[in-house]
Amino acid sequence: MEERELMTPADIHAFGVEILYKQLEKDGWVIDSADVLADIRTEPQLVAKKEGELAFFVVRTDVHPKRGRFEEGMEAFETLVRHAKAHGASCYFASIGIANAEGKTDEEMSVPVKGVGYNVQFDGLIRMELPPESADAAS
Repeated sequence: MEERELMTPADIHAFGVEILYKQLEKDGWVIDSADVLADIRTEPQLVAKKEGELAFFVVRTDVHPKRGRFEEGMEAFETLVRHAKAHGASCYFASIGIANAEGKTDEEMSVPVKGVGYNVQFDGLIRMELPPESADAAS
């Protein structure tokens, strides 16, 4: 059996960004920028516009049976949402799962081989928002 090159975590992340990029275009978004090397704790991976809305997109990707999760914590979450708000943008999270399409078992589907087909799990965007500040906190 031949040895096949596996995707690195950076490759998996970049693939997820590419998947979302294509989905956003299909949904009518105009992509302003895409940066797979953006600092995931402070910067969006994609910035796009649609019908007057500017939006920042945070992407996390994982391999079957997992899905991308936002695991950087509340401080990073707040930083990303505030960064978007400072630019007049909405902020969205995209959780993406990829499964090796050549795999017949869960174990085989979880092997991220470069250059093969993949089945993608993506159920849409989740709006990232800070809880509203209570009136009591302001006084």
